[in-house]
Amino acid sequence: MASAMLAYPAAAQDASDQTAAVAADQDARANSADSNEIVVTAQFRNQNLQDVPIAITAVTGEQLEQKGASTLADLGGSAPNVVLRQAPATYGPAVVAYIRGVGQRDTNFALEPGVGLYIDDVYLPTLHGSMLNLIDLDRVEILRGPQGTLAGQNSIGGAIKLYSKKPDDSNSGFVDVTYGSYNEIQAKAAANFSLVPGHLYARISAAALSKDGYITRYDYACTHPGTTIPTAATGNGCKLGTEGGKKYVAGRLAVRWEPTPDITVDVAGDVTRDDSEPGPTTLLYVGRPAAPGTVLTGPTTTGPSAAAYKLNGNSYGNATGSPFISYSPYGDYAQDTFSHSPYTSYEDYTDHAPRDGSPVYMAPLKAAINSWGVGGTIAARLSDNLNLTSITAYRHFDGIYSSGEGSPFSNTLQTNWVSHHQFSEELRLNAKLGDLLNATLGGYYLDKDSFNPTRIVLTTLNFTGNNSAPSKTKAAFLNVELTPFDNLTLIGGVRYTDIKKSYTFGRGGIPGSASGGKVPPSLAGIDGTVGTYAGKRWDYRGVIQYRFTDHLMVYGEYSTGFKAGGINPRPFFVQQELPFGPETLAAWEGGLKSQFFDNKARLNLSGFINNYKDMLITVANCPLSGAPAAPCALPLNAGNARVKGFEAELNLYPVEGFSIDASLAYLNFKYTSISAAAANSGIGLEDRGIYISPWQWSVGAQYRIDLGGVGSLTPRIDVSHEDSFERNPDNVDAATGNKDLFGLVAGRTLVNARLSYQTADDDWEVALEVRNLTDKLYYTDVFDNRGSTNSIQGSPGEPRTWAVSVRRKF
Repeated sequence: MASAMLAYPAAAQDASDQTAAVAADQDARANSADSNEIVVTAQFRNQNLQDVPIAITAVTGEQLEQKGASTLADLGGSAPNVVLRQAPATYGPAVVAYIRGVGQRDTNFALEPGVGLYIDDVYLPTLHGSMLNLIDLDRVEILRGPQGTLAGQNSIGGAIKLYSKKPDDSNSGFVDVTYGSYNEIQAKAAANFSLVPGHLYARISAAALSKDGYITRYDYACTHPGTTIPTAATGNGCKLGTEGGKKYVAGRLAVRWEPTPDITVDVAGDVTRDDSEPGPTTLLYVGRPAAPGTVLTGPTTTGPSAAAYKLNGNSYGNATGSPFISYSPYGDYAQDTFSHSPYTSYEDYTDHAPRDGSPVYMAPLKAAINSWGVGGTIAARLSDNLNLTSITAYRHFDGIYSSGEGSPFSNTLQTNWVSHHQFSEELRLNAKLGDLLNATLGGYYLDKDSFNPTRIVLTTLNFTGNNSAPSKTKAAFLNVELTPFDNLTLIGGVRYTDIKKSYTFGRGGIPGSASGGKVPPSLAGIDGTVGTYAGKRWDYRGVIQYRFTDHLMVYGEYSTGFKAGGINPRPFFVQQELPFGPETLAAWEGGLKSQFFDNKARLNLSGFINNYKDMLITVANCPLSGAPAAPCALPLNAGNARVKGFEAELNLYPVEGFSIDASLAYLNFKYTSISAAAANSGIGLEDRGIYISPWQWSVGAQYRIDLGGVGSLTPRIDVSHEDSFERNPDNVDAATGNKDLFGLVAGRTLVNARLSYQTADDDWEVALEVRNLTDKLYYTDVFDNRGSTNSIQGSPGEPRTWAVSVRRKF
């Protein structure tokens, strides 16, 4: 998705700052002269970050530029206990989002995100297109912990809220042009216009990007003459193309009308055309254990015995030169003497000899999404102490993406077409009674419909799909803040949610196949069936908040959240068409927010214990009566777990122009009980939670060097670390305690640097940035497909890249 300001519901505007009454609602501390203050709207009104009893990471648009953050995934490294990574190509152009161990990696429309993503207070109910570019933003707020009573849609793990810059009367703007590695050419621009002074303003924004992919695809037959593997070369030498390339154009127009001092109307429309390449993928491993239950103990420097690993009954030698040991029928295949690099692939997206006798099939080389939307916000001051806000938005997108396993044999090849439209409406009534009471009463409605035609190639199955997933959500919420005594605030929140959704399965055969295009027998009983889910839920929040001084506040909180149930959207056999229930979370949290050294230092701490019930996981092995255990991609309620940890965020401003920001986080996961269904799929109390990085830390520093009348120079460096994590739910052998390291995503420490020069009047800026300064080889994720195609694919992160930008403000 092209940009947060453009591609997704940049349609609605943040209502809480649209009237003078709400703005005046800020605490005296929020009106201080502290230039480092950040104002957030997590509790439906403008508040200083230090006054809000919620664990929040808040970053301004200026800070995003200084950090060189360009996509949503870039925010994960600096927000404690937050995992934001590009999803494997199998799931399309999306971000994997987890907060405190709660989230969702699968983009299928039948599954709810565990972390709520909002653009200008409009909820995005799908992970498709969630890899947003961060352009023309006012700020980003990352709220950790359940947000069941404080967000438009219930968000069990937390919420990520992006807010676009609003039209005003400044008659200002900017133009920004960038050139960098992999032929990156990017242009961004925005401008404000005062159409009717004092009443009508507009802001127009645009962005475009073209960048080559960093994974090079080669034709195996071309690089290895004499092989029996079919060629896919088309006269362009041995190079077939790349993966990971980006290409999009987007535009947005926002209009703000203030007919009276008491009414503000915001209307915005946007359009995006994204024609990017498939996500970066390389083949890491081919093979599977010789006996069921055997645990893969690699990768190691030497690897386990090759005889222990077989594919279709044949053992293979190991490849060399890879950080993973690869057992492959192609010899040194994953990284051989020709392509001795972790950034190469032999994927040609072509099924040269379909196993069902159908014609040769080539998947589109796409990870593309086109979208448009329109929406509006009306904020009205009904009286000095009463405000009404309406947020209305309509969104539509359609797209296509393909993925394979990295080999020219196309043991797995998928093409997904996606289409989605949604209408949402949110009403809020804000009331204030002096310093005693702040209250918000609201209602929320979401009506969405999603479609997912597919073509799937597996080792044992070739078929087409045509699935639909309509859903409706109705909710009401109330949040009350009561301050009976100075410095003591009691907060209570409640939310009622009613969700109804269905999933219609369409299954078909391949035209021209040996079966005459008939549905494969194992899928025939699935075609045309409908799975439904209906659930009603109450969620609660209670907070005790006490301010010892103007610069020290502590709080204790209890909150709940849930994620709706549904039905398995990927049954390969009738027996796998099974429903799953909702998962729930009850969280205890305590925190401290402080400022000291004359507001030159800010330290925020939080500790939490989450009781996770009926947690949802997806297993790749599901022994069911009358059906093979694999292929399988079955969501099920695995049982209960306890997740606990702490977070610390520090900001220092020791002298003028010098700033340091740092964070530290710890996370611990432990199953407390396992369901019968999970145990049947090999999950046990010994297994670790997925996407749980025990330790995370980050530190960044910059210093603005005044050059007098010549201008200023600002160097900045950012270092971030995330421990390794498991992406497979069955990751520890119960008998031996050995870890399945092939499902382990290794830890990483990344370094980014930026040097910028500004003219004395700040009208011009030239910046040089280098990302992944140490050229670290790391993987953002892996996709373990041993259960069906006996392979594992990795998603390498970008190697070292550089970019030069020139910005002109006016």
